[in-house]
Order: sequence, then C-alpha cells, then structure tokens
Amino acid sequence: MFKIKSKSYDYSVVFESSLESALRKSTEETKPYFLVDKNVYNLFKTSFAFLGPEPKLFLVEAVEENKSYAKIESIFHWLLETNFRKDCCLIVVGGGITQDIGCFIATILFRGARWKLIPTTLLAQGDSCIGSKSSVNIGAYKNQLGSFYPPFSVHISFDVLSTLKDEDILSGTGEIIKLALLDSEPSFRKTESQMKHLPKDHSQLPLMVQDALSIKKRFIEEDEFDRGIRNILNYGHTFGHGFETATHYKIPHGIAVTLGMLAATYYSKQLSMIAESHFNEVQSALYPLCKNFIPTLKDSNPEIILNAMKHDKKNSGNKITCILTRGFGKMEKVQLDLISEVKPNLLGFLSDL
Repeated sequence: MFKIKSKSYDYSVVFESSLESALRKSTEETKPYFLVDKNVYNLFKTSFAFLGPEPKLFLVEAVEENKSYAKIESIFHWLLETNFRKDCCLIVVGGGITQDIGCFIATILFRGARWKLIPTTLLAQGDSCIGSKSSVNIGAYKNQLGSFYPPFSVHISFDVLSTLKDEDILSGTGEIIKLALLDSEPSFRKTESQMKHLPKDHSQLPLMVQDALSIKKRFIEEDEFDRGIRNILNYGHTFGHGFETATHYKIPHGIAVTLGMLAATYYSKQLSMIAESHFNEVQSALYPLCKNFIPTLKDSNPEIILNAMKHDKKNSGNKITCILTRGFGKMEKVQLDLISEVKPNLLGFLSDL
C-alpha cells in the first residue's frame, strides 16, 4: 500500500489478493453503489455474490461510444431513482472507460460524491488509476469534458489480469513503458527486460505496475492539476488520440499511445533533438507491442489524424502542442506548426512504418 497526496485529500492505493477481497475492502463502512464493466461482472460473478441477491449495481458496456456526455445521463437517473445520497459511495469496477465515466459522475453529482476505484485492466492498474483525471466525449470531440477528482481509495487485484486478451496486455504495457521512458534509462532498461516474455507470461506484471505507479506518483503529487511538469505524461498522446480517431478506435488506447510515442520519437529525430540511434533503440522496444496494428494505421486517412490533432485541447492558435524527447527522462513540450512541421513529418512517419 502507498499514499497519494492530493490537494483535496490523500488517498491510498492498496494491493489486494483477489477481486472479491478488493470488493469487500472497498465496501467496508459505506453504503455502496456499483458501476461495473459488464464483461468484468460476467467473468467474476462469484466475486460479487457476497453482496446478496439485489446489490445496487449498474452494468456498463465499456466501449468508447458510451464514454459520452449523452450516454451517461441514464446512470445519473439510476443513481437518483435508487436514492443515492451524499453518505453513499460509488464503487467503480473496470478499466479506463468505466473509470472515466465513474469519476466524471462522482465529480458533479451533489457537487462531489464519494467514490472508490477497482481497476481491472493492465492499462488502468499501471497508469490511469492514480492522477484524479476524468475525460468524457461530447459529440465528435474526444475527451473535451472532464475533471480532477481523486477516488477515496484504489484497490488493485492482479487476478483479473488473467482474463485479458493479449492485445489488452500489450496495450497496458505501452503506458507502463511510457512512464519508464519519462523516468530514466535504468527504468527503461528494467521495463524492457520485464516485458520480454509478454503477453503470455504475466509473472512480471505486478512489479511492472508497482514501478509504473511509483514513477507517476511523483509527477501527480508535484503537479496535480496538469499545469506544469505533469504535461510530459502526455508523451505519445497527441498523436495517439489522432490515430484512435482516424481508425475509429480499432486500435486500443495503449497501443495507440505506443504508436504515438514512436511518432513523437520520430519527430524528435527529424528535429535533431535526438540521435538516430536513440530512435532505433526506442523503436526496437516499442515495435513488438504495436506491430499487429500498423497495417490498420497505415490504411487510415492522414487528414483525419491531422484534424483530430488540431482539436486536441492542449493546443493554442495554429500550433500543435506535442511532447517530444531529448533522450531517456528528458521530455519537452514543443509547439509545432500544423502545415510546415506536423503534416510532412506525419506523412514521413506513416511511410516509414
């Protein structure tokens, strides 16, 4: 267990022995309501059995289309109709999409309701479960609504990872190695070694998750509201969100970020921020995670990627804000001109993949 120091309040991250243990611990001394990924519930029904025959439980289909302002209205209605009150607690069980929905609801319901998180994907466990962020879509605009509102506690159980598809393991690994790249060369070397036998061998995942969260903890405690140093956690995301949009989310988020890191490192090479040898080394580590999705990306429309990047909320004016690199642990926020710098290098990157 370790603590995250938040401006609002400190919260704990607790490693539990099983999903049932995580559920039991999160429901102690509270009036629980559950927002649960439908797939997780169907796989682990017996873990919920101790709650009795009629728990207050809402199942979510965890797809990008449901992470929208319009779609979550039904959850607000359910909570109010079933007498959710300020002394109740929303227990959110699932991956990043379910987490975004639950955090956003808890932020604005009664101007702030108690919530706890049980992350069930590698990506959520190794990255998004700490940091307090929520992001939901509105219409065609991705992640334009959101908040910073930490859970009261996070409960992580590694047994749920055994049910994940290989692509979900690789997706989560993408965000974990991102944090290692942001930290230092030793962190990168360690993570690179740990991931050699993925996605089949899960034995290193608990240590990878704990190391990744320890790195992220430093950034979010120093800059909880993303106004300074925390910006570099977006390494790979400006490109990755464009790749997701252009492929209609056929590429999982963590793999899109992995491809986005490759793009950011390619741009860094083109702008003479790094040597070609560094690009080749990073590419060698990241390529196995995303290689199966490269054909999907290469078939996408570059104009759609550029348009999505243009609407990224981090931009200002006609400049595209990207996190680029000068080497291990040396990331930098850079503003690039859409037409003269972003577009030609994007076409070059897609061609060279």
